[in-house]
Amino acid sequence: EVLTRISGIVSVLLLVAISFTCEETLPTYTPPKNVLALNVTTIEQLNDHVAPPGAQIVHFVVIGENAHDEVFQDSVDVKGSVTIWWKRKPNRSRTVYITEKNFTDRNLIHNKKLLLVPGQKFSLDIYWDLRTDFGLYLPDEMDFSRLRQRSCASNVACATPEDFVVEVSLNIFNRLGYVLAPAREFKFIGRACVNCGYPPCTVPVGGCG
Repeated sequence: EVLTRISGIVSVLLLVAISFTCEETLPTYTPPKNVLALNVTTIEQLNDHVAPPGAQIVHFVVIGENAHDEVFQDSVDVKGSVTIWWKRKPNRSRTVYITEKNFTDRNLIHNKKLLLVPGQKFSLDIYWDLRTDFGLYLPDEMDFSRLRQRSCASNVACATPEDFVVEVSLNIFNRLGYVLAPAREFKFIGRACVNCGYPPCTVPVGGCG
């Protein structure tokens, strides 16, 4: 009889334990905070041989770094945007969209996953052709007064330097979502030909007027 009672108690305890186990759910995964540090590290105005007056280009380099103290791995979806706006004329802006084509270290991505050890970095290259979202070429609106007195290179005149701001929003790891880089200000100097058709300038489609 005693054994029967003990057996019954054990059975009840097992049923209770099983009941609690079935009702328990796995905790929702919460990714660690401050895993990815993002910064615009390079802003360079390409030279006249690569991007001559009338077709100027600015090159941006965005660096991401695993700022966490552990290895982080997740599936990858490279997307985001770079927004550049003119401080003197804030309504003049351009948004350049980021894709995996901007990712310069594609060998880091294996089977659509990216693994970064603490301190490891990746980079993206972004180029801007000085046009707004509506196709306006911004150097055309810069100050080139006294054009022939403002020579800054052979057959090239420089405008008054202008201040711009670049802002970056980037998604790399699916579980982390979008990460923002601190906004950065930079100066841009518009360049124009003094004499049309002479190096480094090219002849416009309609010819030199």
